[in-house]
Amino acid sequence: MKRPDLKIEKNIAIITLRAVTRKNAIDRQDLKFIANFLRKIKDEKLKCLIFSGEGDTFSSGMYLDELAKGDWSTNPISEVCDLIEKLPFISICFINGGIYGGAVELALSCDFRVGSRAVKLKIPAAKFGIHYGLKGMRRCIDIFGWQVSRKILFLGQALEFKELIEHGFLDYYAENASCSRDILNKTVEEISQSSLDAIRDMKATLYDLRNDNIDYSIEESRFTHGFKTGIVAKRLETYKRSRQEK
Repeated sequence: MKRPDLKIEKNIAIITLRAVTRKNAIDRQDLKFIANFLRKIKDEKLKCLIFSGEGDTFSSGMYLDELAKGDWSTNPISEVCDLIEKLPFISICFINGGIYGGAVELALSCDFRVGSRAVKLKIPAAKFGIHYGLKGMRRCIDIFGWQVSRKILFLGQALEFKELIEHGFLDYYAENASCSRDILNKTVEEISQSSLDAIRDMKATLYDLRNDNIDYSIEESRFTHGFKTGIVAKRLETYKRSRQEK
């Protein structure tokens, strides 16, 4: 059984699920490896995180054998999702195919999701008597809204490509995987043109807003950071120079 591939390449953190023979189903050990990696990189000045899978499925969710054992007083998937949300740099989920169960929450915790017509989403938790995690339900509501969340959580209804676009699950998409990979690369290039400091602070503020946890003294510090450190002045000067050269 292959564990997730975790690496940093060209200032980009990359997590790739590789258990192709079991449709990239994840177990507790996988989640532990991923969580440790996320804790390790959270203080590094990286461009972004790309979370993807090999084969024709992003992930079939939690490995079924894991669901029948162990202590479930805490949700290990939601713990990883919290770490992804709190990263100071942008996270992108590149969805190469079907995405099911707990893996949906992993995708929802990323800032952006990129996919193609091959993407299909389904959460069959209720079929197995599973109460989908509280944080996972909240993440579903944030993207899908109340009514669609009821359909996918209570009834296990699948959402196909067009519906995933309509409901805002896919931020960027193409007809095939090759073109969606091009979109991923373009998005990473766009990140390169932004200030990583500004992204870091705005991500932190959005997280605080979502959780109704704004500290206005901290927010003032974030807002003024670019001005006080000269980042804004430097970037404005670079912008003016580029306009003059055109």
